[in-house]
Amino acid sequence: MKKRIVVALTGASGLKLGDYFLRKVAENSEFFEKVFVIVSDNAKLVADAENFSFDFSYFPENFVLLNQNDFSAPVASGSYPFEGMVVIPCSMSSLASMASGVGTNLIHRVADVCLKEGRKLIVVPRETPFSLVHIENMRKLALSGGRIVPFIPSFYNNPSGIEDMLDFFCIRIFDLLGVEIKDERRWRIDE
Repeated sequence: MKKRIVVALTGASGLKLGDYFLRKVAENSEFFEKVFVIVSDNAKLVADAENFSFDFSYFPENFVLLNQNDFSAPVASGSYPFEGMVVIPCSMSSLASMASGVGTNLIHRVADVCLKEGRKLIVVPRETPFSLVHIENMRKLALSGGRIVPFIPSFYNNPSGIEDMLDFFCIRIFDLLGVEIKDERRWRIDE
């Protein structure tokens, strides 16, 4: 069954990771009925600071770009059926808002919908080191049903470069969404 998901990019360094994930979703668009994309205003500011420009010309027809202030978007309601949300990268202020149920923009509201409806909420936090406040907010979000998935590269698959690491990380997020992408680089025991 094709899935409906939300992908949000917030104002943290690492927007290229979010863009890379969106490109992987686009490459595998046959698994998705609809992909709602939200880019926060702060993400746009960070993009300017990092000389990164958003180019969504690769979006297939099933992608919908939403404004962070559009609380009338279908995904703002628990009655609209979608499987879950990926926040990549997730700033600590966005994570704190989600953990506290403070919905100051559509990203926070959709996260709240995921938590209250028991849907998947996958958060890729971007900060280092984590303060105790960050860790407590992650704990609170995890106890509420969110999944905390920092970008930590794997090496058992013998990556030849950063792109291999990004690909493998994206596969892990697909796994958490329940999207079965075949890939030979997974951990396996040869029999």
